[in-house]
Amino acid sequence: MGILNRSLLFVYTLFFGILCAGIVALCLHIIPERVVFNEYEYLVNQWQTGAVAGVFLLLSIHLLLCSFSGSRNKEINAKELLVVQGATGQVNVSLAAIRDMAERIASGVHGVRMAKAKAVVEQRKGEGDFLRLDIRLEIGQERGIAAISDDIRSQVGGYVTQAAGIDNVELAVSVQSIASGVSVKKRRIK
Repeated sequence: MGILNRSLLFVYTLFFGILCAGIVALCLHIIPERVVFNEYEYLVNQWQTGAVAGVFLLLSIHLLLCSFSGSRNKEINAKELLVVQGATGQVNVSLAAIRDMAERIASGVHGVRMAKAKAVVEQRKGEGDFLRLDIRLEIGQERGIAAISDDIRSQVGGYVTQAAGIDNVELAVSVQSIASGVSVKKRRIK
């Protein structure tokens, strides 16, 4: 569901929540009946009441149709792909795959608690597609920041250059937080 439909659903839900609270107040006799009948007479004679009701009817139909529409298969657009020249032709590499790979490799470096990566393809004159990787880290206190950064640059840069075949890479490493305490990594059974 898109941001527009979420906003419409928020307004729709808020309106009917207030309406239901008003109905509960009527049933509990919190609001006197003479006030309700007076307001009813006023609202029925206003053209704005019909317009608002019509808008909410159209909104109801729209949200009903959105609930029945199937989930769309999201295609990867051209901004999310990097073209790599192989020996037998071109290969499209998804930025999500590169980002996930960079996060896995960076998370495996000793001293890194958590890694988040951002991959962007830039068009540069004369160079063609250029990959920019930004890796944000949460590290522990067991190793120095420079050593961790050097390990990540060598491992991620080496993988991107050798395995993925991407030569134009700019790699930025930034430490977002330094965690205290001892990190206990659970062993995986294979």
